[in-house]
Amino acid sequence: MSTSGTAAPGFWLEVDLALAGEEVSATARGSGGQQPAPHMLGPAHSLEALRRFGEWVRDAAVRGGPLESPEQARALHSALFRDGLQEVLLELRGVLRNTGSKKPLLLRLLPRDRELQALPWEALCGPLGALDFLGISPEMCIVRGVQSTKPWLPREVTGAVRLLVVSPLDAEAPARLRAMLQPAIDSGALEWMEPLVGPRTRRDYVIDRLRSEPAPHILHFIGHGGVDTRGAPVLQLTDADGASAGLPVELLAKELAGAFRGDLRLVVLEACEGAQPGTLTSAAELLAQGGADAVVAHLWPVKTDVARACSRAFYRALVGDTRHRGDVARCLHDARSTVLTEFNESAEAFSPVLYLRGSDTTLFSFRPARANSAPRAPVQAEPVRAEDPSLRGLMDLVSRPFSLVLGDHGGTPDDDLRELLHGRMRGTPWAVPEALPMSALAQRFTLRFGPKTLDSHFQEVFRDAMPTLPLVEALARRLRPGVHITLLRMPVLEQALALHRPELPLYVIQPSTPDEGSALIRRRLPGQDWEPLDTLPLDFDPSRDVALVRLYRGYLPDRVFETPLLTEDDYLHGVRDLESVLPPDLADAILGTLDSRPALLIGLSLLAWHHRMLLSRLFGRRPLPRKSLVLLEPGVHEAESWRSGRGLPAGAGIQVVQADAGAVAESLGVGTPGGSR
Repeated sequence: MSTSGTAAPGFWLEVDLALAGEEVSATARGSGGQQPAPHMLGPAHSLEALRRFGEWVRDAAVRGGPLESPEQARALHSALFRDGLQEVLLELRGVLRNTGSKKPLLLRLLPRDRELQALPWEALCGPLGALDFLGISPEMCIVRGVQSTKPWLPREVTGAVRLLVVSPLDAEAPARLRAMLQPAIDSGALEWMEPLVGPRTRRDYVIDRLRSEPAPHILHFIGHGGVDTRGAPVLQLTDADGASAGLPVELLAKELAGAFRGDLRLVVLEACEGAQPGTLTSAAELLAQGGADAVVAHLWPVKTDVARACSRAFYRALVGDTRHRGDVARCLHDARSTVLTEFNESAEAFSPVLYLRGSDTTLFSFRPARANSAPRAPVQAEPVRAEDPSLRGLMDLVSRPFSLVLGDHGGTPDDDLRELLHGRMRGTPWAVPEALPMSALAQRFTLRFGPKTLDSHFQEVFRDAMPTLPLVEALARRLRPGVHITLLRMPVLEQALALHRPELPLYVIQPSTPDEGSALIRRRLPGQDWEPLDTLPLDFDPSRDVALVRLYRGYLPDRVFETPLLTEDDYLHGVRDLESVLPPDLADAILGTLDSRPALLIGLSLLAWHHRMLLSRLFGRRPLPRKSLVLLEPGVHEAESWRSGRGLPAGAGIQVVQADAGAVAESLGVGTPGGSR
């Protein structure tokens, strides 16, 4: 039985390997429908003999030495490729040559038994010389197939390939890997995501990140693997106290199921024995069965310098300007060749193996994004630098305690909701101009279809959306204890803070309407999950804790839904003085903190009447605190109004910085998270 899914165009040979008593049988089929008769490898290659072969290769790898005499590897190669299977192999190679195909034949092995999975089949040696190993063959690419119920289809990746590194034990490992890959990052072929190291490798923290968007295309784990008391594979992360804590790979595979259906293609386990089967199965096979297109893992522990060289060669071939670019199997062949070349033909080259769920080894196309889906170019093309005079006020503000007021102007799935609402009313007397503000559009929709229908459409668009905004991510690293306001209907800021500042106690407060009673409160303490609270605890201290006030409601961080403020009537009746929607003590603490610290306003517009009303509700007749600042995109024509104070509380103006949000995020990325307290 082959791996599930539709085979991609190409030529392949699939070989089932199974135990029949103490002997091993081989059953093959080819991409042209060939099905040679099964055959036994013979008594000379019994299970016990194969165990000795595996130990021989492993011992050489542990020594860091070569396979001194390849007779065992050559004999096993001859026992496997003989009779009808050998005829099919030669036939497929001939077809490849005649068609002029530049891709080698895909050899997919399916070892059915745990002990067969543990063997280094990649070290089988052909008849053409002492280094004619399957694992580096230019004519065949060897992979390990899996049985999976998950469907497989080839999927195109446009633009840069996103790489996320998780390194629980070695905080410097991601930086070393990045230095190797810098040319690919500079060329735009690879996007380096913020790695997870140190406290961010707690099990709950890693799971939270993997649930968030954007998902990586490649997940690379650097650390230790093993099996638990049940024999099930685990990856070693950390717990709340920083001690080692195993994450069951079966659980990880379930958590990644959604990402596997989307962008995540490849998992690299740079961990000892990531491909060694436990009582159940190997970590690599579990992840492939769970939906990963491909998993690279190690059969045995390898020395650190060998693992680095292997990763360097693999990624340079995968995302660099090479003839194998994007082809995960051929790039792993290149990596094995590099280890053999650089480390005196060390058998460690046969430790990395590839599990492949589909029939196409090319995972990444690197084709440019289609014109109709290309992101809009920012008005300001040149990146700004932290020392840029135009950013001096912003960098000064974030270097000290401040209050963030994060608006909802741009950067969320609002455009999808807008299109959906327009679509429902298009062609009817209720149709409205495309440029109508969202609040007016939602108001008309509610008058026509009712608030429950608007709620339903909101959930349809926002339920599974979790945009990751680079500027919010960068600011989250800088936020300090205090009070911050978010108007986003998704818990983007909350998740970013939980990800980048896990050491901070975090309270999320969603004010209620007069009919709902008390505010909704969620708390996340270091090392713990989100929990609901009836009231804010008496020991809440804004000088130590973070309070996020969600004024426009929507989805709480534990995914509980509360009707958001969307319509003109919602803003008119729902945005009120904080004193009237929060308990008096809490309102005093929040307002006192807002009055005492400069505010950083992002995603707000003076052209939106509900934003002007919000500032009035927050600050009353008082001017915004001294050194407050608003960040505007280049080309926005309201900068002078912000400076002069027209439309602001007390008519007092504030500083203005106009710069591309992405460039600012890059500038803010420089420095110590959270700064000094």
